[in-house]
Amino acid sequence: DILRELRRENEETKVLILSARSQIADKVEGLDAGANDYLAKPFHLEELAARIRSLTLRQFTQNDVVLTCGDVSFDTKSRKAIVGGEPLPLTRKETGILEYLMVNRGRPISQEEFIEHVWDNSVDNFSNSIRVHISALRKKLRTSLGYDPIRNRIGEGYVMGEEE
Repeated sequence: DILRELRRENEETKVLILSARSQIADKVEGLDAGANDYLAKPFHLEELAARIRSLTLRQFTQNDVVLTCGDVSFDTKSRKAIVGGEPLPLTRKETGILEYLMVNRGRPISQEEFIEHVWDNSVDNFSNSIRVHISALRKKLRTSLGYDPIRNRIGEGYVMGEEE
């Protein structure tokens, strides 16, 4: 009830629930009430620190409904991409990747960060899955735009929206 009231008054406050209640229903209830993350006890302090870092780095898009980067637009409510005025059909993972890149425009995103924010943590860090999905997204964008708006900064990650 407190969290629901907080969300009515302030959408921007970042909330991480730390709880001994670890059932899926408890987690779903907390997240549906407005929490940004949920961590069940027992937990490692390193994981808690990483989740706090993640929350403080994350930019929330409640006020910014449509993100733009060049000729690419992304509607955060409908979760649809528009390129040059035309809809761009994307898979669920490609949509998540594009949204996360655009929310973090100009900042390199590592494979680990994609795992944390786009995947469900069940993917292996050494899996080729992330690179395959990013490659497919880049191919679709390149076909629509005539160029690739996503760049790979070696040792840092993928970046979109940074000046050359």
